[in-house]
Amino acid sequence: MKYFLSLGSNIDAKKNLDFAGNELNKILTNTRSSSIYKTKSEGFKGGDFLNSVLSGECDYSFEELNRKLKLIEDAADRDRDAPKFSSRTLDIDIVLQIDENQEILFESEQIDKYTFVSAPLKELL
Repeated sequence: MKYFLSLGSNIDAKKNLDFAGNELNKILTNTRSSSIYKTKSEGFKGGDFLNSVLSGECDYSFEELNRKLKLIEDAADRDRDAPKFSSRTLDIDIVLQIDENQEILFESEQIDKYTFVSAPLKELL
């Protein structure tokens, strides 16, 4: 299974994106990473975000990988009680899942909605 993951942070952003990359390299193979994009916060007043997309392969199901991603976010001190639109240490979302036959199994609405997802994703497709 090939996954494309959107990463974002605006609290110690560089440190947290590096941390995420290191942790994801432990569970994914053949990883590739886009450039890092600096974007304004959306939906609230806060510091700029650093965003990127990382792709890689693993045998995890969507749900299994999503659970692992939440653990990585938690290890970066992600505040789960914070409002949806607020500053965050780390956000990792699965935005695309492709099987061995190159069939798209999941495509997030975030791709069309946010350039901070679509632009780095295009680098890896």
